[in-house]
Amino acid sequence: MIAVRPYEPDDLPFLWALAHLPDAGVTEDPTVPVPLRARRAAPSGPADLVDPEGTVLRAGGDLVVAVQDGHVVGVGGLRPVRGRPRLGRLVRLRVHPAVRRRGVGRSLMTALEEAARRHGFTDLLLDVGDHQPEALAFYRALDWSETWREAGQEWHWQTVWFHRSLERDHLPVEVRPCSSAADVAAAEHGLPTGRGDHRARFERQQAGEATYLLAWDRGQVVGHVVLESVSVFPEVRAGVGAHPEVHLLNVVERARRRGVATALLGAAAGVAQEQGAALVGLALVPDDDAALAIVQRLGWAFRPGLAPVDEVRRRDPRGVEHLARETCTYWTMDLAGRRRG
Repeated sequence: MIAVRPYEPDDLPFLWALAHLPDAGVTEDPTVPVPLRARRAAPSGPADLVDPEGTVLRAGGDLVVAVQDGHVVGVGGLRPVRGRPRLGRLVRLRVHPAVRRRGVGRSLMTALEEAARRHGFTDLLLDVGDHQPEALAFYRALDWSETWREAGQEWHWQTVWFHRSLERDHLPVEVRPCSSAADVAAAEHGLPTGRGDHRARFERQQAGEATYLLAWDRGQVVGHVVLESVSVFPEVRAGVGAHPEVHLLNVVERARRRGVATALLGAAAGVAQEQGAALVGLALVPDDDAALAIVQRLGWAFRPGLAPVDEVRRRDPRGVEHLARETCTYWTMDLAGRRRG
């Protein structure tokens, strides 16, 4: 019988033992003994592996363990993301090789999501290396959204970032850059403009001027966002400096209020951070209450004194397009430590 309970200090030597077991490739192995032999020396690696109590619990998070007949066979952590009061991050989910494919991981994830709701989090993120195919399949099976793949020169793998919304009817999507004429056609089918806007955005991406991100739901484009390499507003560049800027966030009606916009914004921030930016910006028109709620929830900071004027195209009920100039509020996200914090 496997149960999930809160971490206790006596669990630490067994978590260290669990950390020494393989976590990449096909890792189910019924021959690994249960119970594990306690380790008295901390493993090498990140602080949340060496001192989970200090880095997770004392950071205001939760740490839970799975036990079988009193022996530790799994662990998972949840901690808040610095500066993001409604965003939590899952860390160090591990399951003993001998009990994998028995629902232990799902039980740990359920316990962590329940803890996240108690903390008042509305969104969760986690990361996993693409050298762990079983882990990737696990999170996809739990309907997490894949938002961005982050490469690093010191790694021989990519980090895959996942997102899940907790307060809505979450729709799992995959967010990736528009990469072909077929992607452009799919974007036009999902979010038609009739003006060739999707192709123009793709061409700007190819020219290195922007990144055009599409959100996919089972082969259909359900949302998009453009990340400009630098702010398009001269007054913003003068007041804040050069930094990437989010534009044209849009989600189809059936996918709204289901976490897709949050996934797109997270992907855009991930791209900006991978490009070396310390800040990313966003201009909001006055009546976009849905976008305002998202950026406030995710901890974007309002920048008083900045009021850029944006050109907004809208169609009236008869299908006639109008071009309006609207004074916007301006918001920024500090990217320092956003993912790693």
